Amino acid sequence: MGYEVTSDGVTVWVNGSEGCIGRFGLNGIDIHRPASEQVAKGQCLHCTHALTTAADWDTFVREMNDFFGVKVRPQHRPDRLK
Repeated sequence: MGYEVTSDGVTVWVNGSEGCIGRFGLNGIDIHRPASEQVAKGQCLHCTHALTTAADWDTFVREMNDFFGVKVRPQHRPDRLK
């Protein structure tokens, strides 16, 4: 399955054919299973609801790769963490 990483300098989204599987924003991380797996296994793989830090960014990048093989490039790092 192919994924697309997009960002606007504040938020990063990782989308696939089944919708958004990853989001990194000011107030948290959402890494979700694909929609087809959510009923049986639950939605969240790693979700937080607090102000994100540079360490959270590193976690997001690592886990998107570990869970889905998605390489989130440095150019998508939110401006406030550069």
